[in-house]
Amino acid sequence: MMIAVFEQTSSAFKLFILLGLLLFGALLGMLTGLALAAVFYGLPVDMLILDQESARGLQIARLMQLSGQLGLFVFPPLFYAWLTNSRPLQSLGFKGLKNTEVVLFGVLTMFVSLPLIHFLGEWNSQLHLPESMASLEQWMLTKEEQAAELSERFLQVTTISGLAFNLCMMAVIPAIGEELVFRGALQPLLIRLFKNAHIGIILASLLFGLMHLQFYGLLPRVVLGLFLGYYFYYSRSLWLPILMHFVNNGTAVIVYYLNHNGFIDIEMENFGASEAMWLVIFSLLLVVAGIVYAKQKFLSITNAVN
Repeated sequence: MMIAVFEQTSSAFKLFILLGLLLFGALLGMLTGLALAAVFYGLPVDMLILDQESARGLQIARLMQLSGQLGLFVFPPLFYAWLTNSRPLQSLGFKGLKNTEVVLFGVLTMFVSLPLIHFLGEWNSQLHLPESMASLEQWMLTKEEQAAELSERFLQVTTISGLAFNLCMMAVIPAIGEELVFRGALQPLLIRLFKNAHIGIILASLLFGLMHLQFYGLLPRVVLGLFLGYYFYYSRSLWLPILMHFVNNGTAVIVYYLNHNGFIDIEMENFGASEAMWLVIFSLLLVVAGIVYAKQKFLSITNAVN
């Protein structure tokens, strides 16, 4: 058994370590991406301008995206777990999934929640900051438009190999990395720090939403974070939110590919959307029912062990 040098420290200090590692990882990921782009594309680092309209610029953007994801979301929580727990992988939640029914409910949640998520996204998009914060709102809107444009450029592929690469970059790595940070490392820390599971899950979900830096998509991301957080808490396995996260992102990538190449008519932005309020409410009830079911299964297993 390995010795974790910070295992006996307080939750507050462990949170400080995690945040420091995330900051360092983000910087390292960016610098690594720039260095690799300079090597592969033969340009000085200070000349690497991301011209999204050119093939080379798009390739550099993809390289920066991958490097940033690995640097910010994958390596920091793994190193954090190694520093703070003698069983690092288990502490992050890498345990077997004991109940296949809960797994099924978790995956189905990502589909049955679509009417609710689209409704929340539409409502969120109508919100506006006070007039005194108009400049901040304009900055946020510009950043969101830029992020949306880049994502759309990434998604506009016509080959199976391009689809596979997008699934890796936009579904596999984000599902693993973001769940490592927000569910595997951050959520348990916040639960211990505040001594309340619900507060810890809500705060981790809020940070998950804020991390995307997209104000007009904040609410649906926070709600998705809640789904992932509660299923992780009641399953005790990080594999479940990773799978749910992958299903959510991967479905969007596949639907865009099929629509972009003329296989289906429905657009990614409208997949699962509904204007019928009864369907939105029904979607909410199904999601809540799934989480309650997972809770009951968790309690029954816990009581059986005790």
